[in-house]
Amino acid sequence: MNKSERQNALDVQKWIDSEQKGYDCCGSYDFCSKCDKQVEYPCAVAYDAFNAKAVKAEKKPAKKAPAKKAEKAEVKTEVKAEAKAEEKKPVAKKTSKKASK
Repeated sequence: MNKSERQNALDVQKWIDSEQKGYDCCGSYDFCSKCDKQVEYPCAVAYDAFNAKAVKAEKKPAKKAPAKKAEKAEVKTEVKAEAKAEEKKPVAKKTSKKASK
């Protein structure tokens, strides 16, 4: 649907809603937050802009950062375990020259 057709469809819907509610419904729709009355097809442009934002929000991929954090935590745990194991190894005692004579 091009902008002209969308504008006409929205104008008809606004007219019907206004007749039913008893007041002008212009500015009362969710997409009206994007309205710029200076453009040629204000309702159509606002409608498209409002819905484009919603589509972008849905298409964002899930973040993979938690998996990387878990991997880093696992590596840190392994490093700490290795460090503790090194601490527990017996240290070779130096033999003094006097004791060997």
